[in-house]
Amino acid sequence: MTIDQHAQEPVLAPRAPQEQSDITALRSGVTDLEQQARAFIRQRPVAAVLVAVSAGYLVARLVAGRR
Repeated sequence: MTIDQHAQEPVLAPRAPQEQSDITALRSGVTDLEQQARAFIRQRPVAAVLVAVSAGYLVARLVAGRR
């Protein structure tokens, strides 16, 4: 076996049509959430920072509480 054979990516089996539509729907939903988040940040930057700080604080408390 040569280096070139190792470097090649494995060939993936084609996805089923249902699986592709699920992935497309998921990608569309994530894109919509991203656009909503960007709009919220542009409209209310102070509130967005406060939400981010609050979420970070809660996650830190949860992680620290499990030790």
